[in-house]
Amino acid sequence: MGKQPSRPRISVEARRVIMRCPPSAIADVHAIVESCEYLAVVRTLEPEAAVIELIATPDTIDDAMDIAHVIERRLDAEILHPRHAAH
Repeated sequence: MGKQPSRPRISVEARRVIMRCPPSAIADVHAIVESCEYLAVVRTLEPEAAVIELIATPDTIDDAMDIAHVIERRLDAEILHPRHAAH
């Protein structure tokens, strides 16, 4: 068997929203974002400090920011980056 030609990689620049929330709310953040049709991926960066990130694509970042603002209000979280997230 010969080597198959490699497919060109498609690169998508990820957009990140970094947040701090109460440690007890990390699972809730995951559930909220997953229930929003996976507009972003949630990753816990620092479990002890409850720092998480929402990773979105350029076409979903606005919706991810909307979700981040709701999380900020409802779960006593704070958006750390982007610093001046307007809403």
